[in-house]
Amino acid sequence: MDSDDVTRLYENFPYPSPTADSGPIEDVANGLGFLIQDEDLTGWRVLDVGCGTGHRLLGMALRYPEARFTGVDASAASLVVAREAAKRHGAHNIEYVGGTLPRLSLPCDFDLVVCTGLVHHLPDPEAGIRWLSERLSPNGLLYLWLYHLLGEHDRLLDRELVRLLRPSDSREPGLETVKALGLALSDERYGSHSGTSVASDEVRDVAEADAYLNPIVHAYRFGDVAGLCQGLELEWLAAFSVNNDRGSKFIDLAGFEDDPYLCVQGPELVPPTLRERFAGLDRADQLAAIELVLRPTGFSVAAGRGKALDLCMPALRGNVFATPAQRRLTSPC
Repeated sequence: MDSDDVTRLYENFPYPSPTADSGPIEDVANGLGFLIQDEDLTGWRVLDVGCGTGHRLLGMALRYPEARFTGVDASAASLVVAREAAKRHGAHNIEYVGGTLPRLSLPCDFDLVVCTGLVHHLPDPEAGIRWLSERLSPNGLLYLWLYHLLGEHDRLLDRELVRLLRPSDSREPGLETVKALGLALSDERYGSHSGTSVASDEVRDVAEADAYLNPIVHAYRFGDVAGLCQGLELEWLAAFSVNNDRGSKFIDLAGFEDDPYLCVQGPELVPPTLRERFAGLDRADQLAAIELVLRPTGFSVAAGRGKALDLCMPALRGNVFATPAQRRLTSPC
């Protein structure tokens, strides 16, 4: 399988919604508010790679009208929907570019590169992250969202079963097999506010095609991302959030926030008699403990160079757990 096979899937099933009638998806825009100190991103150049039908990019562009956004996707059908949705919502600060990583040529001066859902569908994820990091300005910030290995285990097994039982005729996309097996993706699987505002049968079909029919799927843990970034010109790597069907939470290893419904710090996940031991772990092992307890379906990380870390919220700075050279850092005081 190669990236062209992935592109063909999204030509048939533009994701996350095949219709421009669906409203903006706000989850990434909401996340940026907890990631970056700048409240309006005035003058920022933001690249969204793997934007699909643009509904998450639309959410960002409407939230930050003083920033300039570039959306990239390999699916021409998806970009048709994205352009129409931007037009309908009056988002004039977006341009779209068609192309496939890592062959696409783009400038290397973006203040923020967002990639939520593409790297884990690439034949060579390391090459994809390298391409993303090369698009950053000297003080650029990279935001990644990935499938998590632990929480996605059951779905990946279901996907394997679909691939075994679907017709050998490659022209049959396989959705009938998904339905015959009774498989359905929960609206809450990646957090309670991650879906489109139009829950039509057509939108559900697209979500289930993405979940069960994608020919290339990788899933990761926090520690794996350090390996993916090894050797890149990134000075730090920090955990940001986890999601599953119980919701989404930001990670706050250094204890900057006091809202247990918004953030997970870690000690609250283990019995009181074990909390001192948890506190004695380094950041990488604290993250490992958190993911072993929560079994997330998805997670996000941030990385950057130059002054990028100074632009981030204090809680994010407390979550730095590795550098691309994989030097593990000690826990904060």
